[in-house]
Formats: sequence, C-alpha cells, structure tokens
Amino acid sequence: MESQILETANRLRLIQVDFADESEQTRTAYLREEIEKVLKTVLPAERNEFLERLLERFPAGSFVTQTISKEVDVQSAPVVDESQFKNVDFLVGSLLEIAPALSDDQKDYIDQSLRQAGLGPKAQQSDSVGLDQKLKEKLKLENERSINAARLAELNAMLVDFVLKLEPLVWNTWRKLSPRSTVRPQGALTQKIGQILCEDTEMSVNQVDDDLKVLQRLIASMTSAVSCVGGQFAKRHIAKFSPSEIEALVRMEPGSVFVSRDVKCWNKYKQLAETLNEDSIEMEIRKAIVDYVESLAKGMGQ
Repeated sequence: MESQILETANRLRLIQVDFADESEQTRTAYLREEIEKVLKTVLPAERNEFLERLLERFPAGSFVTQTISKEVDVQSAPVVDESQFKNVDFLVGSLLEIAPALSDDQKDYIDQSLRQAGLGPKAQQSDSVGLDQKLKEKLKLENERSINAARLAELNAMLVDFVLKLEPLVWNTWRKLSPRSTVRPQGALTQKIGQILCEDTEMSVNQVDDDLKVLQRLIASMTSAVSCVGGQFAKRHIAKFSPSEIEALVRMEPGSVFVSRDVKCWNKYKQLAETLNEDSIEMEIRKAIVDYVESLAKGMGQ
C-alpha cells in the first residue's frame, strides 16, 4: 500500500503543477477524478486507511479526499448477508471481480496468504517449498524471507536467455580451437530445456544438468587458460631459443673445427628461427590452450 500511496501523492502534485493556471474548481475536478480512479483499485476495507495516509503525503488535497471518503463510505456499504462470507462461490467471484484492478503487491499478498493456508497448487506445493529452500541456501537468504514467484519466473527467463546465447558462442569457439577434441556438446540445449518445461515429455532434469555442468567446466577452463597459456608459451619459446639450449644442440652436431662455436650457435639460431612465423606461433598457442583446457575440464569432471 505504501508504494501506491507515494505514487498517488506524486501524481496529485503533478496535476497541481500542470493545471496551476486553471481555476481552483478545475484543479479540484482533476484531483477528485484521479483519487476516485485510484480508490477503485483499493480494497473497500482499506480505503479509509489509504485516504488517511494519503493526507499525510498530500495535505493540500485534504478537502478533496475528505469529500471522497464520505462518498466512499456511503457507496461501499452494501448490505451483504453474513452467510455469504462462508460461501465459496461468493468469495471466489468477489476476488475475481476485483482481480484486474489489484496491484502487484496486493496479488503477492493474496498468493502468499493462500499458500500459507495450504491453498496453493497441490501438485506443485511440496516441490515449490523444496525449491524455495534450495534457492534460499544458494543465495544465503533467511528462512523467514519469502521469494516472489513472479520475479523468480522473470529472472529464470533472463538466465535461460543468457545461457542460450552464451552456449553456442562457447562451443563454436572451442570447435575452431580443437576440431578433433572429444569434449563436445551432448545435444541441442535449447530443445532439451524446452522439453523439460513441458510436462508431456520424459526428458530428465539430470540430462540438462549434465549439459550445463559440461558447459560450465568448458567456460571455466577457457577463462583460466587466458591467464595461464601465455606463460606456458613464453617458457616453451625461451627453452627452445635460449643460448644454453642452442649451445647444447651445437655440441651434439658434428662440425668443422675451423668454425668457431659462436658462429655455429648463430647459424643454429638462424636455422631454428626459420620455423618461427605467424602460423607456427598461432598453432603453438592453440595447442597450449587446447591441452590446458582439456586437462582441466576432464579433471573438473571427475
């Protein structure tokens, strides 16, 4: 209710500003119209409290809200047989009648109250409680805090969209790095998730969970490789072209005694440098990435 009161008070202030040049009678009419429109979305039992709290936020409109309050008290006091309040059809019909005008907070309150009374969906009630508990543990939320079902559904849609856009990018990148790798996707993730959400399928949640774990390991390994492969390549390069390595190669090769060792080492360096080009460097870096990712990904999967 508090958020609705603040929104209403802000709209009333805007009306006063927008129609500041109009007559007092015109401004009063617009203010009255706005308040009457808002009151239609407020439950009858809460209207007096709503108007009283609105007066605290918008005292300049007291002459309007007091007038409407009297009208509401008169108009919203139809005589209802007390027995009707125990009639399920009457209660459900009354709720459906005001449902289109309910705010999100009011809908959440009704939903939470029904669930607490054990009137939530029977097939999903126990599963919902277990899911709520798992989410609270993952997000480190207190048990007394409630999870908004509508926002949870919206967040799920966002996360599914994120995963389904990231997944093909990751696998396509991996295929370019290692076309023959045994690390491969287990099938169309989009199709599997779609089947999981439909109750008329035998697709197991564990199948999607396995695919997501493989994707998680691959992303983690590729990300980690970015910070590690550069050092590995540098070590291999230094080991191959270091003076000590070249001298060792020269000592193992037969040669003329009339050619100095320094000349032999320089010739050996030039010989090795001929193999150093863009393609060979790229191939070596790719191999280092693939070796690192496959070893790490397989290790994480054990």
